[in-house]
Amino acid sequence: MTWLERVPAWAVLTGMVAVSTGLRSLAAWGVASPWIVPDEVIYALLGRSLWEHGELSILGADTGFYSLLYPVLVGLPLSIGDAETGQRLLHVVQALVVSCTAIPVYLWGRRLARASTALVAAALTLALPGLGYSALVMSEALFVPVAVLALWALARALERPSAGRQALLALAATAAVATRLQAVVFVPVVVTAVLVKAVLDRDSLVLRRFTPALGTIAIGTVALLALAGSGTLGAYSSAGEGSYDLGGAARFVGYHAAGVILISGIVPALALLLLWATTVGSRETPRALRAYLAVTLAYLPWLVLEVGVFASREIGHLAGRDLATAAPLTLLAFAVWLDRGAPRPQPLTSVIAGVVAAGLLVLPIRRLAEVDTIHDTLELIPLAQLAPGSREVAFALAVATAIALFVLLPRRAIGILVPLVFVAFAATSVVAAQEADRQSGLRETALLGGSPGWVDAAGIDGAAYLYEGEPRWTVVWQHLYWNRAIDEIWTLGGSEVPGPLPQQPVFLRFDGRFASAAGLLDAPAVIAPTSVTLVGERVAEIRQQGLRAAGLVLWRPEPPTRAATITAGIRANGDISEPATMTVYDCGEGRLEATLLGKSGNPVSLRLDGITRRVVDVPGETVWRGSLETEPYAREDGICEFGIVSDGLLGSTRLEFVRR
Repeated sequence: MTWLERVPAWAVLTGMVAVSTGLRSLAAWGVASPWIVPDEVIYALLGRSLWEHGELSILGADTGFYSLLYPVLVGLPLSIGDAETGQRLLHVVQALVVSCTAIPVYLWGRRLARASTALVAAALTLALPGLGYSALVMSEALFVPVAVLALWALARALERPSAGRQALLALAATAAVATRLQAVVFVPVVVTAVLVKAVLDRDSLVLRRFTPALGTIAIGTVALLALAGSGTLGAYSSAGEGSYDLGGAARFVGYHAAGVILISGIVPALALLLLWATTVGSRETPRALRAYLAVTLAYLPWLVLEVGVFASREIGHLAGRDLATAAPLTLLAFAVWLDRGAPRPQPLTSVIAGVVAAGLLVLPIRRLAEVDTIHDTLELIPLAQLAPGSREVAFALAVATAIALFVLLPRRAIGILVPLVFVAFAATSVVAAQEADRQSGLRETALLGGSPGWVDAAGIDGAAYLYEGEPRWTVVWQHLYWNRAIDEIWTLGGSEVPGPLPQQPVFLRFDGRFASAAGLLDAPAVIAPTSVTLVGERVAEIRQQGLRAAGLVLWRPEPPTRAATITAGIRANGDISEPATMTVYDCGEGRLEATLLGKSGNPVSLRLDGITRRVVDVPGETVWRGSLETEPYAREDGICEFGIVSDGLLGSTRLEFVRR
């Protein structure tokens, strides 16, 4: 016996969890800002609100039920110190929590196979790319271990439905629902698993023995949904509204059935299918294995149906993260299959392999592996980094390789599949972590100017964020994540920030005062795009990239809070390719001073209140500096609108209204 064989299994498992925690914490270190928005910010704000104010709310307003246990987890570290310190702490906490998925996997595997084989399943689980969501503020970090725990508890209860085991099942399933409402699928799963177990055992009394657990789970789920109030389904509220296209739903159910195979690394899923085919009808199948088969035969179809139907209308692409709880089950099957000698009876094995290959190869992988959608399926990131025309070829080669190895490897060499699957998982996890780092950095630079906490750093509390319809509306959520000084959102011109965010529609009076349906508004500080100027002091400013405005300005307004000017039709770099306007409030006497750069060389019309007052020539590669005066009537209604119109491209470096 070698020294390694003398090490207790619990010590090896503890070491694996510790190493996984360290590696995943390290991988998360470079993830600067939220990537999946608004989801990450919603969970973060709910968690901070819960720990700081004792309620699940955003900016003091109810959002409906999103999760209970996950905000409890994330809220404490995010409430400690500043936002950056809280995020660092959260990365470590989530890395530990998600790594604990290996514990129920090992305990379950120990019931099905030798300890060494159970450790193999645990090790493969820790390498899963889907555990990479621990680097983000996403409920998968808690839901995956809790759901796997509930599934293990279900298997234990199916083996022997004692009161204690049923109580553990009910508690774990309720905790899963309290973490993520997707877990309501546990209600039909438990019923189905009990029925399957009754068939496998040829025992009609199994269902009756499970009455306590079934009743407790149903009551707990109903109670939780009732507590959620009018926003019962939270993020899934739209799922229960309207109808679904039957054909589209069926297609996406098929996509997600293939998705389970994909996120499992193909080979473990093949082992599961082969295990189903060779053991379900056997009278010699051990009780623990029959319980495992009942759980997988119940859970995987229900999960695929639930996620596939939901994704067909609400997502429109592969929702791999919603399938993440399926992968540990296939890895257990892989371990059991290896422990039983890796049987591959023919022609059954070839038939199963052919069906799996066909199911995978019909996936529209070019469309599914897009940069804009890979945040929902981290396993597709390596493909998304390839040129679109190369994705199908690379995917087909990967599928063919996995299928060939599973079917053709000699039995004496079959063990090599374990390190191959592990390396594939680990390599994909590394690529996914790098992509999360990159995407996070891009958002921090473009939306936050490289200074995420710039508002808090100014030392001003009670800031209002003025949103003017910027297409990249996630900029608002990003600022809420990093800056606690923001306590209200004002939306101008009928715009609205998507998501469960309380926001105040505002309009501007003739004198520039901000007003809502309830009356005039004031704020000690206002964050506004550079296209909006206020009467007051510029406290801080950031430059952004890829947005309509060049950046954001933090204003300390002179009471009462009011706008001075609003410009439109001018790009962030100053270019003008459409009619540009500057609306001046409380206009009075003054002039528009402009510096224009000739690009196309077309004449430029300078307008006031829709009337052309002056036409100037700005030849290409020349600079024009000039002004346009207001008219005497301007002081009557208080609003002036200056316009700059040219048929070609025009540049500008300065547009400013100067009052007399």
